[in-house]
Amino acid sequence: MSKEEHPDVKAYYDTLTEHIKHLRKDRGISQLKLANILGHNSTSFIARIELRQAKANYNLAHLVILAKEWEMDVKDLLPDSAPF
Repeated sequence: MSKEEHPDVKAYYDTLTEHIKHLRKDRGISQLKLANILGHNSTSFIARIELRQAKANYNLAHLVILAKEWEMDVKDLLPDSAPF
C-alpha cells in the first residue's frame, strides 16, 4: 500500500481538499482562476484534485502559494481537525 492509499492519509487529503474547495468558493474563485494561481492553465488540474481522481492532491508548495495569494497563514488552509 502506498502512503497515499493509507486510510488516514486519504481521509486527511479528502478533508483538506474539501476545506480548500470551500475557501475557494467563499472567495468566488473559479477552478480556472485557482489553477492559474497555482501555475496551471487548465481547470482539469483543480477538477482532478476536487474530484479526488488519479491521486491528485495539493502539495506544500500549493499551500504556500495559496496562503500568500489569500493573505493567510498556511496553517489556516489546513482543516481544523483530522478526520480520524
